[in-house]
Amino acid sequence: MSPEQVELVRDSLRAMGPRLDAVADDFYGRVFAHHPELRAMFPAELAGQREKFAEELQTIVAAIPDLDGFLARARLLGARHGGYGVRAAHYRLFRDLLLESFAAELGEAWTEARASAWRGAYDMVSEAMMMGTTRARQPSLFRR
Repeated sequence: MSPEQVELVRDSLRAMGPRLDAVADDFYGRVFAHHPELRAMFPAELAGQREKFAEELQTIVAAIPDLDGFLARARLLGARHGGYGVRAAHYRLFRDLLLESFAAELGEAWTEARASAWRGAYDMVSEAMMMGTTRARQPSLFRR
C-alpha cells in the first residue's frame, strides 16, 4: 500500500469511527443474508462481536505503518479466527460485503480511490491473518 492509500484508509476509518457499531451491524447483516450457513460461526448475541469488530479494525489499521507490529497482530488475529472455523474462502466472501458496508456508511465520500485503498488493506490483512492460521495448524518440531 502506498502512503496515500494508508491515509485514505485511516481517514475513512476516522470518519466512520463514531458509527462503527452500526457499520459492524450492517456488515454482519449482509454476511448472514448472503451466507446464512455462516451464522453458526458467531455468537447468538452480536453486541460483543460488533464491539470486537470495531476495536480490532481500529487496532489493525493503526498498526499498518509498523510492518512488524502489523504482521504480529494480524497473525495472532488469524490464528484466533482459524480456531473459530474461518477458512481462506471466507476471507474472499467477507471482503466485498465489508466494503459494501463501508460504502453505505460513507455515502458520497466513498470514492473509487477509497475503495481501492480498502481492497488493498483488506487483502494485506487477510493474507497476514491466513499466515497466522497456517502457523497455528502446523505442529511444532520442538513439542515433547
